[in-house]
Amino acid sequence: MPESAVLSREIRVRLRAALGALPPRQRAVVHLRDVEGLDAAEVCALLDIAPGNQRVLLHRGRARLRQVLEDYRDEESA
Repeated sequence: MPESAVLSREIRVRLRAALGALPPRQRAVVHLRDVEGLDAAEVCALLDIAPGNQRVLLHRGRARLRQVLEDYRDEESA
């Protein structure tokens, strides 16, 4: 297996774990926006949340996933 495929798999495993560890509502917002590709209005309607809540949940969820990627990068460069 080429090294890039192994790294790609490891990153996917870590991101899935991080996504699964998010609080349920936050996980739903991130999944619907970034995986399913729904827009903000669709997510708000589907989850019955206010636009402000959707933005906060999305921002916090994405920040956590970015942190996981940064931690992984730092481990690899150490």
